Amino acid sequence: MLDPAPAEPPGVILVLGGGIAGLAAADRLSRAGWRVRVIERAPRPGGMHQAYTIGGYTFDAGSIFYEENAALFDLAPGLRDMCPSVSRRQRRIAPDGSVRHYPFESRELRGQSALALVRMLIDLLWSRLAVPRDGTLDAIARKRLGRRLFEQTGLAAYITRFHHVSPREIDETFFFHRMAFVARASRLRNLIPFLLRTRTRPRPSLRVRPHEGFAPLFNSIVKRLAAQGVAFRFGEELLSLQRESRLFLVRTTSGICRVEAVVSTIPLDSLHRALFGTSSGLVSLDMTTLFLSAASLDSGLGNVLYNFHGSGEWKRATIYSRIYATPQTDREFLAVETTIPPGGHHDPQRAFEAFRAHMDSLGLASDLRLEGNVRVENCYPLYRHGSSGTIARVIERISRTGIVLAGRQGRFEYLPTSSGVIRRVVEELDAAALPAFQSSPAT
Repeated sequence: MLDPAPAEPPGVILVLGGGIAGLAAADRLSRAGWRVRVIERAPRPGGMHQAYTIGGYTFDAGSIFYEENAALFDLAPGLRDMCPSVSRRQRRIAPDGSVRHYPFESRELRGQSALALVRMLIDLLWSRLAVPRDGTLDAIARKRLGRRLFEQTGLAAYITRFHHVSPREIDETFFFHRMAFVARASRLRNLIPFLLRTRTRPRPSLRVRPHEGFAPLFNSIVKRLAAQGVAFRFGEELLSLQRESRLFLVRTTSGICRVEAVVSTIPLDSLHRALFGTSSGLVSLDMTTLFLSAASLDSGLGNVLYNFHGSGEWKRATIYSRIYATPQTDREFLAVETTIPPGGHHDPQRAFEAFRAHMDSLGLASDLRLEGNVRVENCYPLYRHGSSGTIARVIERISRTGIVLAGRQGRFEYLPTSSGVIRRVVEELDAAALPAFQSSPAT
């Protein structure tokens, strides 16, 4: 990593993690005059956002969509122009096996009988008045939507599939962060207009990563930051970290160094183990991502498909052949995600067989083939009921050492967009009030 540092290095700060949060932190800190060092255990930047070229087509792990004004585009010139503009057409497989809009739309309700609608309305009104909030996802979802709507849309099944436990075991925090659209639509002032809406509102176009993968984006950011004096060490893993007076002693797979400050964007549990040698008690879900091709897929599946059906282990499919105009292929290409339960195993062949059987049973795909796979670690924080207290205690214990925690992984937060990640990084760095250093950048 670094050569042994002098006893009191002038303004050297270490950023743990080279994903979006780490790159944003490095940018902010280098602009403030810090001598920034970034270590990332992967051999390349991007964190969990990685691309894999198989059979002439590029698959992904990580989100590929960006808003038109995404904060990521501010990290280097020309990034937006690298990213094609597309319409994200999100669909879901409903409990009855039909393909509908995601997450749901009001015209689905109007297709039911008058008696069914009356029962659903009564259930909704009763739930608003009688269902108490007990801190669980199940209670807040039933209170806001009613039991019938929660179950008949397939939302309850999707949540159970996502976590591998019942919504009764998940904290209501998940409702307000992961289910933000539902949380907004189910507010009383929004619910009536939503139910009366006669057509689906068009969604704005989004940008997607370059068709050749994430490398052009992240390499451009690294190149610009390196020109600002930021030093990167890829393929280097944190082993231990401890406070020595006002410095931090850092041990990695490449050696030992002392730095004046540390900003961590790596998984909170990994940092806790490096600092204290014990688990934090917090659990994140890993994910099996399958890279598939198909002779054909149902034309109504859109380009992002969610599984709200009662069967099937998978949760989401991204159909690249309907997003990118090139390269031209004679088969559809897609990535399929299945979360792994805590303590579970990455078994891509079994996950593929289950997905193929599910799609065959619904008549939505033909001649599916497994082209490749990857296990993606620490994809989603598992918000078990009552876990907010544990999260607060872990963050407080680490923060007392003087380490600044930032980003999605660094604070065990669900942040669905890159802009949300960068915004939280800036907020945490500003709150930490790290002093600015005006020394010239290290080379």
